[in-house]
Amino acid sequence: MMKNKVVALTKVFLKNSFQNIETSSSKKNKANSKSILILYAIVFLYLAGIVGFFSYNLVEGLIKIQQEEVFLGLILLVIGIFVLIQTIFSAISLLYYSKDNEYILPLPIKPSQIIMAKTNVLLITEYFIVVIIGLIPLIIYGILTSANIFYYISMIITLLAFPIVPILISSLLVLIVMSFAKFTKNKNRFQVIATIILIIAICLISFKTNDMEGSQEELIEMATKANGLVEMIRDAFPTLGMAIEALANNSYLNLIELVLVTAILYLIYIAVGQKLFLRGAVGSLYSGKRTKTAINEKIAFKRSSLSKTYIGKEFKTLIRNPIFFMQCIMPAILFPILVIVLSFAGMHTEPNTDIVQIARMLQEKTSIYLGMAILMIIQFFSMFIYISATAISRDGQNAVFMKYIPVLLIKQIDYKVMPNIIMTTIMGIISIVIAQYLFLMPILYLILITIAMISMGMLQSYLMIIVDLKKPKLDWNSEYTVVKQNMNLIWPMILGVANITIIGVLSYILGSFMNSYIIIGLLILIYLGLTMLVRKYIEKNIDKLFRKIY
Repeated sequence: MMKNKVVALTKVFLKNSFQNIETSSSKKNKANSKSILILYAIVFLYLAGIVGFFSYNLVEGLIKIQQEEVFLGLILLVIGIFVLIQTIFSAISLLYYSKDNEYILPLPIKPSQIIMAKTNVLLITEYFIVVIIGLIPLIIYGILTSANIFYYISMIITLLAFPIVPILISSLLVLIVMSFAKFTKNKNRFQVIATIILIIAICLISFKTNDMEGSQEELIEMATKANGLVEMIRDAFPTLGMAIEALANNSYLNLIELVLVTAILYLIYIAVGQKLFLRGAVGSLYSGKRTKTAINEKIAFKRSSLSKTYIGKEFKTLIRNPIFFMQCIMPAILFPILVIVLSFAGMHTEPNTDIVQIARMLQEKTSIYLGMAILMIIQFFSMFIYISATAISRDGQNAVFMKYIPVLLIKQIDYKVMPNIIMTTIMGIISIVIAQYLFLMPILYLILITIAMISMGMLQSYLMIIVDLKKPKLDWNSEYTVVKQNMNLIWPMILGVANITIIGVLSYILGSFMNSYIIIGLLILIYLGLTMLVRKYIEKNIDKLFRKIY
C-alpha cells in the first residue's frame, strides 16, 4: 500500500513538473510535438557527440600513460559534484516551495511517503543529465579498454545508484536548514538565506573531501605508478571508491557494497527526513506575514526614463521572487567564486605549491590560448544564466500586456534582454578579475577579453529570448516549473557547447599564425555582427514571434 502511494505521488509530482508538454490530439499539435521530439533528439545527439569526442581523446591519452582508471574517477566525481550542487537549487523549491504542498499536506499521507516521492522526482530529473555526462563517457571507456560484459552491467547499476547519495546529502541539508523556517517572518527572504547557507555547507564539504593529504614527493610518487592518480580522488566523495573499484576491477563485491551502502543511507535519510519535513513544510507555508500600509500614507513618485523603469521592473521580478533569484541571478555571481574556491581547496598540497603558481607556469607555455580559454570558461558559466531564456515565460499570462502597453515590442525585447547582459557581464568581470590575479595579463589584453565577453553575452541574450518567444511557458502554477522543468533551458547549454567548440577550433586553427590579440578581435567582430543580424531578425519578424502570446 505504501509503495503504491509513493508511486502515485511520484507520478503526480512529475506530471505537475512537466505539465506544459502539449497533449492535444489535433493534427497540428501532433505534428508540432513530433517536430519538437525530433529537434530534441538532434540536440541530444549533438551534445552526446561533443561529450564523446572529448571523452575519446582523454581516455586515449590516459591509456598511453597507464592512468586510464583516472577517467572513471573523474567522471564519477563530476557526476557527484554536479548532482550535489544542482540538487541544492532543486530540492529547496520542490520539497518546500512547490504549490502542491498546500493540497498534499492535509491528506492522510505520511511525511515519509511525500519525501520518498519528491526525492524520486529529483533523482529522475538528474538522470537526464547523467545520461550525457556519465553514460556516454563510460561506454567510450569500455570500448577503448576492451571491457567485458560485466563492466557494462556494473556501469548501468553504478549510474543508477551513485547519484542517489549526493541527492540524499543535499536534500538532508535542505531538510535540516528548512526546519527553522517556522521561526522566520519572511519566507521569501529565508529561502534565499537558506540557499546561501546550504551552498556554503556544500563548499565546506567539497573543501574537506578534496583536500589531498601528503607531501609533494608522495603525490608525485603516487602519480608515477600505473593508475596511481586514481588513489588521489577515490576518497573525495562518499561511495566514489566503491564505484571506481566496481567498474575498474569488475568487482561484484564492491558493486554489492555500493548498492547496500546507498540503500542504508537512503533508509537513514527517510528516517531523519520524516522527522524534519513537516516542520519546514508548515513553516514555509504559513510563516510569512504581510506588513500593513496606512491608506492615507503619502507615496512619493519619481519621474524616470522608460528604459530605466522597464529594466528595473525586470530586476525587481527576479530579485523579489526567491526561485527566480536563485535560478537566474545567483549562478552568475556564485559559480565563478565557487569554482575558484574548490580549485584552491584541491590544489593546496604544500605551502609552496598552489593554483597561482601552476597557473603562471601554464601561462608561459600556452599564453597564446589564454584569452580564448578565459572566454570558454565564461561561456561555460553563462550556460547557467536563464534570464533571457525565461524572460517571457516569467510573466506568465501577464505577458499579453506587452502587446497593449504603448511601447514598441522591439524596445521591450531590448529592455528584457538587458538583465541577462548585465548579469553575464558581472559574472564575466568576476571571472576576469580571478584570471588577472592568476595570470597578470596586460591591460590591453584585459580590455579585449572584456569587450569579447560583453559582445558574446549580447548575442546569447538575444538568441535565448527568441527561443522563449517561440516556445513560451505561460500557463504555470509554480515558479519552479518555469526555471527548472522547462525544456527551453536546454538551449543555453547547446549554444554554450557550440560556442566553446567554435572558440577552441578557431584557437587551434589560427593560433599557429595569428597572435591572440587578433583572434580575440576577430571574435568580437563575429559576435557583434551576429548580434546585429539576430536583432534585425527579431525586429523584422516581431509580430510573428509574438503570436503565441495571447
